[in-house]
Amino acid sequence: MKLVDRERVDGTQVTIGRRVFYEGGVQKVGRRYAAEYRDSDGRQVTEALKTTNKSQARRQAIEIQQRLDNGTDKPLEATISVDDLADRYFEAVKAKGVAPKTEWKYRADLDKLKAYCKEADILLARRFSADDLFRFRQWLIKQHYAAKTVQGAVVLAQQAFKWAWRQSVLPQYRLASVSLPKAKANPQPCFTTAQVESLIEKAEGEEKTAFAMMGYAGLRIGEVEQLRWEDVRLKDGKPMMLHVRRGGSNGTTKDKDERFVPVHPRIADLLGAPKKSGLVFSTISERTLLARLKDLCGACEFEKADEFKLHSFRHHFASLCANHGVAHRKALAWLGHSSSDMLDLYYHLHDDDSQQAMLALAAGAESLTPRGNGDGRVEGSLRAIGQSTIEKLSQVREFQEFVNCLEIESERGGFEPPVRVTVHMLSKHAPSATRTPLHGSS
Repeated sequence: MKLVDRERVDGTQVTIGRRVFYEGGVQKVGRRYAAEYRDSDGRQVTEALKTTNKSQARRQAIEIQQRLDNGTDKPLEATISVDDLADRYFEAVKAKGVAPKTEWKYRADLDKLKAYCKEADILLARRFSADDLFRFRQWLIKQHYAAKTVQGAVVLAQQAFKWAWRQSVLPQYRLASVSLPKAKANPQPCFTTAQVESLIEKAEGEEKTAFAMMGYAGLRIGEVEQLRWEDVRLKDGKPMMLHVRRGGSNGTTKDKDERFVPVHPRIADLLGAPKKSGLVFSTISERTLLARLKDLCGACEFEKADEFKLHSFRHHFASLCANHGVAHRKALAWLGHSSSDMLDLYYHLHDDDSQQAMLALAAGAESLTPRGNGDGRVEGSLRAIGQSTIEKLSQVREFQEFVNCLEIESERGGFEPPVRVTVHMLSKHAPSATRTPLHGSS
């Protein structure tokens, strides 16, 4: 567009001037100023400044240059549709090289968002509000999707609109104040150790070792399929450690991290003579092994046999670790999780395990019988009279002060809440008779 009275504003790459237009074949000059400049992509841009004041036009030119310098010169796309936003967000996610299953899930959930907006007659993305997000959630529930599926689709919708706002595609993020309830995971089937042994007993060939790998090492089926003999670490010719480094997409594990799992004796018994290279399992595939598992569960007459999955072996291993007091951090490392949330989800306490724990508790109390001492007082175990040593000690003021200063997290057994421990105030609060010098102190 042609400008007259052109002026390059000092300190900028922006030219201002008044527009020329034609009316009835006659050239005329407008009263308002406009600016010409090249955007960050190198394209020539003419922007109306909507002012007849030259000083004001210069100030606006300086603001344009500041936008160019800050990389915020791209105009907001106030007319972008929900469909376009979803497609562009999907392409951005895909460009990051996510796993094929993740890519499929993103596409499926974004398609749900597009279907809802079409049904609700929401065309423009800027019209989508917090109320619409809640209506989208209710729409998914009415479609009979599982609770976790509903939560995943809603959270992904939030992410898509937040991405659009951060990319300056939308002028604002209208979903910032939304807080959604966390979906509860559906109960997952978990084998007991007796069931795992029954399946190993009835299985054939490599199936036995595959079941043991999943049940006594927590390996996923993909990790079993891709396990190589080079990953079985030996000591004195015997398998001692499994190096889990494959099984997910792109030649890595599902969580992208390698891990080491000690070889359970049950696995060692079934592995046989180790080889130098090649796949440990030459005939195992997820589809065929799952079909065999369904058949074997039926043959063993397990209750709700059709609900068990290959992943149920992994649930068994997590529960086995918890019920036998394996330190929480070790269980996390063996299963390949960085957070205890998933590990807690895997934990199952079967009726038999629960009953045995209660019997052990009762046996411990019965073995410590209180005794009378002739003066009306009862001596003997504090547990026997309903109070443990810790409970007794916790009533002492110095001990209470010590507990209040606990800071350093210790390793914990099972999956109970973390215990926080410190020693930096021990010497201050402990009785003088029990103080012990620290290493290196005089």
